[in-house]
Amino acid sequence: MKKSLIIIFFALLDSLGIAQQYPQFSQRMLDEIVFNPAIIGTKPVDQIMLHHRSQWIGFDGAPMTQTLSYNGSLMDNMGLGGFLMNDITGPTRRLSFNLGYAYQLKFNKVNVSLGLLGTLVQYGIDGNKVTLHLNTDLSIYEGVSDRAWKPDVSFGTYVYNDDFFAGIAIMQLFTARVHLFKNETFHATIPLTQHFYLTSGYHFHLDEEFDLQPSILISGTVGSPMQVDFNMKLDYQKKILGGLTYRYNDALVLLMGLKIKQRFTFAYSYDIVVSQLRKTNSGSHEIILSFDLIKPEKDNSLL
Repeated sequence: MKKSLIIIFFALLDSLGIAQQYPQFSQRMLDEIVFNPAIIGTKPVDQIMLHHRSQWIGFDGAPMTQTLSYNGSLMDNMGLGGFLMNDITGPTRRLSFNLGYAYQLKFNKVNVSLGLLGTLVQYGIDGNKVTLHLNTDLSIYEGVSDRAWKPDVSFGTYVYNDDFFAGIAIMQLFTARVHLFKNETFHATIPLTQHFYLTSGYHFHLDEEFDLQPSILISGTVGSPMQVDFNMKLDYQKKILGGLTYRYNDALVLLMGLKIKQRFTFAYSYDIVVSQLRKTNSGSHEIILSFDLIKPEKDNSLL
């Protein structure tokens, strides 16, 4: 029974091998370096960000993801940053440590950033979270768990100026394979597929108080349908923000946020599911807490 359970479970994982493996976020307008390392160091301030997503509330075993990231700059044309990601879906867990570097080429009207991200990822399954409806093998009570580590690399480019931005990134370039439960009778393999992210947007300065930013994000993997997000973000005095995202055939996302003392940002979003999954859950919640590290101006005076 134990062997049958694992075979069925990893048969499902293998069928998902060509689907999205990176977790889904709705606030990618704010948390950008997770899907494109070239964005590291391109912002006017360094930033520490905590990001939490609870997906498909009410659905048993639904995905839950947390990231802790740092986006910083070195000198005038380099960026250094990274993030820790913890992604849990049912009995499976993906834990990754990511360190990124970006180099910016500055031209008259636009800047071009090239980014590289090194990743050490752990995939695992917790057998204690597996529930059997038919249990005829007493040994299954012992639980079946395993985990394995794999290195990987991602690459991205980002073109931007004060108003316009566009970028493309390829995540998990190595297309490595994670091997679990290696023994004489059973061996499970999870292929790590490449993920593609294409984004573009424009900042409209409506007046001295309002800024409007429409954008689009296209993501996908080879062999699976593309996912398209249409985003709209409105800033008032760079203190209050509101946003709306339509994820094609999936969800409508409502976003609101507040910036306090030009340092702390709180943002919350709620996904209203419009796909067939709407009958099995009450939507998804995301929260972002970030802190801007404002650099002191250089003072060359003696006093």
